[in-house]
Amino acid sequence: MSPLNFRAALFRRVRFAALGTGCFFATAGVFAAEPAAPAVNAGTQAPIVVRRVAPEFPLELKQEFMRGAVVLECVVDTDGKAQQIEVTEATHPAFAQAAVESLPLWDFTPGTNNGRPVPIRIRVPFEFQLSVEQVIESVAGRPVFMEVRETVIPASQLPAWPRPKQFYIPRYPPELEGSGKYGKAVVNITIDPEGKVINPRLVKATYPEFVVPALLTALKLEFPPQVMANREKIHVTMDIQFDFKVPDKDLAAEKARAKAEKAKKK
Repeated sequence: MSPLNFRAALFRRVRFAALGTGCFFATAGVFAAEPAAPAVNAGTQAPIVVRRVAPEFPLELKQEFMRGAVVLECVVDTDGKAQQIEVTEATHPAFAQAAVESLPLWDFTPGTNNGRPVPIRIRVPFEFQLSVEQVIESVAGRPVFMEVRETVIPASQLPAWPRPKQFYIPRYPPELEGSGKYGKAVVNITIDPEGKVINPRLVKATYPEFVVPALLTALKLEFPPQVMANREKIHVTMDIQFDFKVPDKDLAAEKARAKAEKAKKK
């Protein structure tokens, strides 16, 4: 699976899990690839980007967990500015509008012909996609990924292992229903001084589909604040294992199939 396809699959898993909580994300990332100039004659140098301005991710598309792409064509003039901007490809009009509004803010080193600045037409691709970390934070409804400057104490060094006030079972991935797959995911977490989980990080997982449900479930956990002997609240790090079992309805279906196969052989 290519990195782009893997990322798309991961976003779909986040979307499934997030929709199950009734929450939506609020931030996103926009990426503009290196512009590509059409074939030019010998002695002609294409424009070079020296400053990019990322488009605003359309709010209505954020709330739908949408990803998209846009390709613009423009003429970079001798002042290094984009002119005559046209949309050649777009997965959604709102993405196209956002890209069109950002491109005039870019700065280029003008293209040249035999050393002289000349206007040159180029293509500029944009990719609108979500950061997994941003989506997870939005689903959690609070800051999750942050730098911790204080000392973080391993749970193994505490007198007693931290226990959550309530333990949650992750949702079995919808895309695996009927597959019979089961296994586990181990997530490393940091417990902040107030007992909330921050900085969840995957340690290992039996299947990639278990990753996002495990991360989101880890964020739901809440612990009593962990304290030192002097009652000072501290940060604690530990691993948590989440088990994924085949849903009962899948087991029932498998038993029915096995029974039917056995009956055929008689």
